[in-house]
Amino acid sequence: MLTAFNILIFSLFGVLVFGSLAPLSSHPHWFIRGWDFPRVQIVIVTIIATLLFVGVNTVYSGKPAVSCISICILATAIAGWHLFRIFPYTIVAPTQATTWDPVETDGSSSDNRRFRLLVSNVEMENDHFEKWTQVVRESDADMVIAAEIDERWKPTLEELKPMFPNQIIYPQDNWYGMAMLSRLPISESEIRFRVQDDIPSIDALVKLPSGEEIRVIGVHPRPPEPIRDNDATARDAELVLWGKELAEDDRPIVIGGDLNDVAWSPSTRLFLRLSQLLDPRRGRGFFNSFHADHIWMRFPLDHVFHSKHFGIRELRRLDDVGSDHFPILIDLQLQPVLEKEQEPLEQKAGDEEEAQEKLQRAAEAEEINTASIPVTPRVPAIG
Repeated sequence: MLTAFNILIFSLFGVLVFGSLAPLSSHPHWFIRGWDFPRVQIVIVTIIATLLFVGVNTVYSGKPAVSCISICILATAIAGWHLFRIFPYTIVAPTQATTWDPVETDGSSSDNRRFRLLVSNVEMENDHFEKWTQVVRESDADMVIAAEIDERWKPTLEELKPMFPNQIIYPQDNWYGMAMLSRLPISESEIRFRVQDDIPSIDALVKLPSGEEIRVIGVHPRPPEPIRDNDATARDAELVLWGKELAEDDRPIVIGGDLNDVAWSPSTRLFLRLSQLLDPRRGRGFFNSFHADHIWMRFPLDHVFHSKHFGIRELRRLDDVGSDHFPILIDLQLQPVLEKEQEPLEQKAGDEEEAQEKLQRAAEAEEINTASIPVTPRVPAIG
């Protein structure tokens, strides 16, 4: 019995080791990319498995076996690696985005430069329309970016017109419809298809009460997942395209939505290095938004990133709306003086090469709109 138990634990550790090393690969297959997500879960499973192994072997043998020491060393390495990756998103880590200090601003005008954004994947099949509407109303948001909007959701959005008179709605029945609802004026807007013809993004210029304009973008790239055998090619390429474009824009920028990617993944970190935007989660917590129904399988999938023009008034996860995602609310303060105080992720020498690799892979994929993928032509080797 002890032998069978030990074989089971050794097998489990084999899986944990594979899952820990898999994200080091750039391969886009969903089985590889999926291991980017459960770093917290891997740490918990590793600790429990180690305690069980040491406890059972100590009871049966009267003292810890040599194998217990080996397992402890391996467990320390596994847990340490994942804790290293998720540490920046814990409350004990330093914040990347500065908390707004009202002392440093003119109190009479600060509210005119405030921007409250609610990001919500409503889940297309969700029929708790009133529940979602109530949370939206109570949030007092200036803008809502809603993903998975289909025709059934249009009457609900219409009901919100007194609160959000400016609406951009692109319903679809493929889980990728989008809507942008705003009580602030939208001076320009465009529905864009960065990588795939059925995956829209909404790109808009929004005017604050101060008269200043900010660029707000809603995104929802297709995830790597086994049910439809999707890999990460399209998602990674879309993040690269946005990262490169936003890096060249010096206006105040906010981009948010269900990225179908976790904050600590290589793809999201590459996007942040390319775009030079800030992640308000760093130093503030995970704010896990998915899955709302399964506490053991929760990940930070719904994101808001912003340029250095903003400080953070508030960041929080809102109540259940009947969806498999919780909404995320961020309260931003436009305060350009912070540009010199906030540090984005440091760019790496290999970022451009990695970005081109992701774009090249997308350009070679049959299901992707290759005309939208700018790639650097490969130069044939000489000799």
